[in-house]
Amino acid sequence: MGGFTPIQLVNAMENLCKLELPGTLQNLAYERIKILLINGQLEFDEVYSANQFAEILGVSRTPIREALLQLTAEGFFIFLRGRGFKIKEFSEKEIRDFFETRKMIESYVIEQLVETVTEEDLKPLEDSLKRMLNGHDQEEIYRFLATDKSFHMNLIHRYKNNLLESIMENIRDFISILGQKALTSPGRVKEVIREHQRIVKALRQKDKNKAVQAINDHLDATEKSLIENLHRNRGDDAVARKAPSNKER
Repeated sequence: MGGFTPIQLVNAMENLCKLELPGTLQNLAYERIKILLINGQLEFDEVYSANQFAEILGVSRTPIREALLQLTAEGFFIFLRGRGFKIKEFSEKEIRDFFETRKMIESYVIEQLVETVTEEDLKPLEDSLKRMLNGHDQEEIYRFLATDKSFHMNLIHRYKNNLLESIMENIRDFISILGQKALTSPGRVKEVIREHQRIVKALRQKDKNKAVQAINDHLDATEKSLIENLHRNRGDDAVARKAPSNKER
């Protein structure tokens, strides 16, 4: 009977691993850095080097750099030549573009689903609402954002359009990064919960107009909150730049 001897099998496995290793490490680095970013474990004003991530993740510099360049190409980081990588700060125009696209997709999906939505379809939304109500302190902000993403993606997934789902996944990753700052605004977390409750209520009533209005109002309020936060941060930066240094005092 043909086949490998035990030693040949071990050698073949080692060679296979060596062939797959670079791509595997880059993919792993990409996923882990993206998780750190979306979970709010990276600082917006910090400049990160490939060496820093290599130490954090315990892998060599090359796959880390490739992963960072991929995330930069996708719009998550900016590359500062000779310094490293910094989380991208989104402009007001970019935020408005995100939400214009979200409204087109989410209001359309709700329009299509509202008349056929069942209690089984609503259960994941209700579960998301319960998780939001049970833990929305400041230290829970990143779990809240993950639950918010789950709430919105449940309906998109229910519509069964893979292209729309892919677009929304990408937008939601950006919104998760932006939301880390926006949800620190006083009262915004409770407002989000109330807006979600209104969406679920309209869906349960199978009222198309109310459901579309509820999702659009929620997205408008979130967009407004993010833009206000952007302006606040710019104001703080301007104040910091104008503040005299110790040498000037």
